[in-house]
Amino acid sequence: MSAIERYFSAAGFIPHGYCLLWRPDVLGLHVVSDAIIALAYFSIPLAIAAFVRRRPDLAAEHRRVAVLFATFILGCGLTHVFGIVVLWRPFYVEDGLVKAFTALVSLITAAALWPMLPRLLAIPSPHQLSLANQQLQAEVAARREAVAELEAARAGLEAEVLRRTEELETLARRFEVATDGSVISLAELDGDLRFLWLHNPRPPFDRLVVGEITQGRLGPDAPRVLGAPARQVLASGEPLRTEVTLPIGEESFSFDVKITPAGQGGRILIAASDITEQKRQQAHLQVILRELAHRAKNLLSLVDGIARQTARAEDLPVALVDRFSARLAALGDAYDLLITDDWRGVDLAALVAAQLAFIVPELRERVVIDGPAATVRPEVAQYLALALHELATNATKYGALSDADGRLSVRWSVEPRAEGGSTVRLAWEEAVKAVAPPTRTGFGRSLLERIVPRAVGGEGGLSFPDTGACWRVVFPL
Repeated sequence: MSAIERYFSAAGFIPHGYCLLWRPDVLGLHVVSDAIIALAYFSIPLAIAAFVRRRPDLAAEHRRVAVLFATFILGCGLTHVFGIVVLWRPFYVEDGLVKAFTALVSLITAAALWPMLPRLLAIPSPHQLSLANQQLQAEVAARREAVAELEAARAGLEAEVLRRTEELETLARRFEVATDGSVISLAELDGDLRFLWLHNPRPPFDRLVVGEITQGRLGPDAPRVLGAPARQVLASGEPLRTEVTLPIGEESFSFDVKITPAGQGGRILIAASDITEQKRQQAHLQVILRELAHRAKNLLSLVDGIARQTARAEDLPVALVDRFSARLAALGDAYDLLITDDWRGVDLAALVAAQLAFIVPELRERVVIDGPAATVRPEVAQYLALALHELATNATKYGALSDADGRLSVRWSVEPRAEGGSTVRLAWEEAVKAVAPPTRTGFGRSLLERIVPRAVGGEGGLSFPDTGACWRVVFPL
C-alpha cells in the first residue's frame, strides 16, 4: 500500500454514528439539519452566479468577490455533506481536506473583502438583500423542521416511558400473584437494618413492623443470625446466600436466605425461603438411613456368623472364612461413610483412608495418598471399597508393604469429559525391589480385573511390572 493510500485509508477509524449510540432520533436530527444547510449553501452560489450574470455592469473586482463568496459558501456546504457521510463512513481525512479548503477560501475571501468593504457598502443592491432574506427564511424553516422533529422525538419518548411503566406495573402484579402464599418472604432494609418493605411475611416475620428496627421482635438471636450476614453484604457490596436457623421461644425456624445489595442507597433485599419442614424431613430421613444402615451392618454380621458356622460344620479352611469376613468388613466401612453423607455419595479420599486404616503406623509412612476432592456414587463406593481392601491386603502380605523398602502410592485425578461430566483416573502403584507375579487367578484378581471396572461403568486392569503390582481404573464421576 502506497503512502497516499495509507494516508487516505479509513482503517482504524469508526463512524461518528457510534458516538451518537446509533440513536435514530439523534441521527435524524444531524442528517436532516446538515442536509438542509448543505442544500441551502449549494443554492447560494447558484444565486450569486445568477446575480453576476444579470449584472453585467459589475466591476471586475466585484465579480472576483462574488466568485470568492460562492466558492466559500460551496465549501461550507461540502463540510455539512461530509458531516452526514462520516456518520456511516469514517472518511475523516477527506472531511479534513474539505474543511482545509474551506478555511483557505475563507482566508482569501476575508483578505479580499476588507479593502473593498467601503466600496461594496456604497453599492445599493436590493437583489442582494432579497437573496439574504431568502437565506434567512430557509434557515428559519430548517430550524422549525428541526424543532418539529425534536417534538416528535419527545412524544415518542413519552410514549415509550408510558409503555415501560405499564410493563413494570404488569410485572409487579404478576410478582404479587406468584409470591402470594408461597414459602418465600421478601423484605427491603436500609443501612440501619430498618425494614422498609415486607411482602408475604411468613412466621416469624409476620411479627415485623415496617419503619422500625425490628430485629428485636424476632427474639434475642436475630441480631446475630440475620444482622451479621446483612452487615457483611452492606460492607462488601456482594450478594450472599446462606442458611440460618432462628430460635424463637420453644420453636426453631430454618430459612434459605439470599441477601442482595439494592442500589446506591445503602439498602439490601432479603429473600427468605422457609425450609423448616424440609429440615425436619431431612432429620427424620437421617434417622431412617442410620437405622437402615445399622440393620444392614447387622445383616453383614449375620452373614459373617453364618459363613463361620457353615465353614466349621463343613470343615472349610479358616483362611477362606477370614478373607470373606474381611471383605464384609470392608463393605461395612463403606456403609459407615455413606451414612455420614446421607447416602448421597462418599468422598474418595475418605474411602481410600478407611480401607487403609488397618495398616500399622510404621508402614503408613511409606504410603502416599493424593488426589483432588471427588465424591463417588454409593454403588461405586461399595465396589471400590472391595477393590481397595483386596489391594491393601495383598500389599501387606505379599507386595510393597511386606518389604522393608517397599512404597505404595494411591493417586487419582478428575478430568472433564467431552460429552459432559467428569472422569476419575485412579492408580494403585507399588514400588518394591523384588516381586513375584501371582501364579493363579483367584476371586481377588477377577474382582480387580473384571468385576469392579464393569460395576463402576468404566474400565481398568491389573498388571505386574518389575516395580510391583499396579492397578488402574477409569470411571465416570
